[in-house]
Amino acid sequence: MKKKIILTLDSWYPQVAGPNVVVTNYQKYLSEHNDAQILVPSYGKKTDKLEDERRHIPVTHVRSLYVPVGGFRNVRPKSDKRVREAVRQADILHAHSPFALGGYLAKAGKKYGKPSILTFHTKFRDEFWRYTHSKALTAFMMRRIMRVINGVDYVWTVSKGAEATLREYGYRGEVTVIRNGTDMTPPDNAAELLERVNREYRLQDEENVLLFVGRVVTTKNLPLVFDALAKIKSRLPFKLLVVGNGEAFKDYTRMIAESELADRVIFTGEITDREYLKAFYLRADLFVFPSVFDTASLCPIEAAAFGLPTLLVEGSPTSETIENDFSGYAVPADPALWAEKIYDVLTNRQKHEAVRENCKKFVYRSWRDVVEEVERHYDALLK
Repeated sequence: MKKKIILTLDSWYPQVAGPNVVVTNYQKYLSEHNDAQILVPSYGKKTDKLEDERRHIPVTHVRSLYVPVGGFRNVRPKSDKRVREAVRQADILHAHSPFALGGYLAKAGKKYGKPSILTFHTKFRDEFWRYTHSKALTAFMMRRIMRVINGVDYVWTVSKGAEATLREYGYRGEVTVIRNGTDMTPPDNAAELLERVNREYRLQDEENVLLFVGRVVTTKNLPLVFDALAKIKSRLPFKLLVVGNGEAFKDYTRMIAESELADRVIFTGEITDREYLKAFYLRADLFVFPSVFDTASLCPIEAAAFGLPTLLVEGSPTSETIENDFSGYAVPADPALWAEKIYDVLTNRQKHEAVRENCKKFVYRSWRDVVEEVERHYDALLK
């Protein structure tokens, strides 16, 4: 049965974040058999038009006001007639953030008798503290989002770790875990892409290439990788590619200079061309993801599409997707342990090749598979 589905997120491009990718792919595959509409904030007509043309994602921009913290927007859905009408006609209301749009869907669901869902993606308490450094503001914002989370009919998360975070926040209701996927697939022009990345970053003769993809911010815990590599720089030739940008860039470039890693670490900046990004996954020998903040990073799943295993922090939410030494690697957040694991992986290629195969087989998951699972849940809720 064709359904009308509303998907909302209280941030959007030009802000780059994992939930943007999740919502985009939900809409893409849901729209094959349904009417799925994305509602996101407006960042001004000029910015909205530029980002829509750049990314080719069909969205409806909701009236919003600038918030002088983190560049976010405060959405005003009640004042937007298009939003009110779309929500009134929908069969499923699915929010992916617990702010203004999520709260609006929770209330609209009760008003119109429509099931409302909220998918919890982010450790918001940590984010609030990082932006405000205020216990009072953090507590205030936590009360606001918990009212939204407790106000929807159904709560989903992207990992068991995310569910545990919700429990820490005081949520006592039922939680459904639906893991993320990826749209990445191996390219037909792999040789051409490899030649390009080798040429642009002088990697032709490099034996051991490590890769990180993501925001260059403190929550990603990149110093763990830098400290580990500093311990093995005299024992092993390597290059680390850091793909992304963020506010910690200057601090990290200073850090690697002090660790005498400046000739071993390459900051590429953000790569927005998804086809070219594939070249980095193809060229790398090991993906490193030291974050304990992320509830379910998309990047290790992207890497798995190319048979590229990830080294993760043992016990982190993202490490749930792998089995240590079988489909990936997970060790405690200790630079010495990370150093030895990196050295062991890159000098034991026969074992690593087996992990590569298992990674592709057991960690990779397509967005089509994810959305098929989502649709089964939608149908069950409607019944």
